[in-house]
Amino acid sequence: MAHRFFVSPAAIQNNTVNFSTAQAHQLRDVLRMRAGENVIVLDNADNEFTVVLTQLTRDVVRGEIIERRAAAGEPRTRIVLHQALLKADKFEWVLQKGTELGIAAFAPIVSERSVQAVSQNKFARWSQIVAEAAEQSGRGKIPPLAPHQALAQALQVAQRAGGLILIPWELEAARNLKQTLAASDAPTIHLFIGPEGGFAENEIAPARADGAQTITLGPRILRAETAGLVAASAILYERGDLSRG
Repeated sequence: MAHRFFVSPAAIQNNTVNFSTAQAHQLRDVLRMRAGENVIVLDNADNEFTVVLTQLTRDVVRGEIIERRAAAGEPRTRIVLHQALLKADKFEWVLQKGTELGIAAFAPIVSERSVQAVSQNKFARWSQIVAEAAEQSGRGKIPPLAPHQALAQALQVAQRAGGLILIPWELEAARNLKQTLAASDAPTIHLFIGPEGGFAENEIAPARADGAQTITLGPRILRAETAGLVAASAILYERGDLSRG
């Protein structure tokens, strides 16, 4: 399988692709690629290109576009994952695996029981994890990663954006995910996942007032880093987004 690289639109001039310094290092020094070999380039705007490498020097790596097509790898259902902040390794795992799965955007939240601090360096690392996972998994776009918000603010933003707002909650027993999806054809689903220990009960009533629906994911209690990926997988399956074609 050809290696995949996201580039900025400005890196594509006519039929020529100019790779960034970091990408040039990876192509030349890590992957040991040579002129005449092909890679896949994506512009993060639904376009995908087959590119033959034409120049690999110490300072410059360039290629020529030999084929253009619409990018694949994006689900029809747009899932925005509002994951409560977790310990660093667990949150990074959610970002990586969520990107591989097909989550369209990440919008971290701060809730009553969640981790609070996010440094600028950490946010940059998270963005890099998402970009690398998108390349590795064959995505057509890099899922955007928003700055973290308070739960109440994030719910209001989701309500204004439109779509189905779901909160898996361990105390919900009446409404399950399958029933809720069957009653809605919303193309965008905002999925709110609590921290370790879950959402506090006093956070649920205001969330419902902002249009959120609480659902059960079954009789077993899932970890905070697992629940969102399980729910997203089930949503994509029910909507037919895990099938080819």
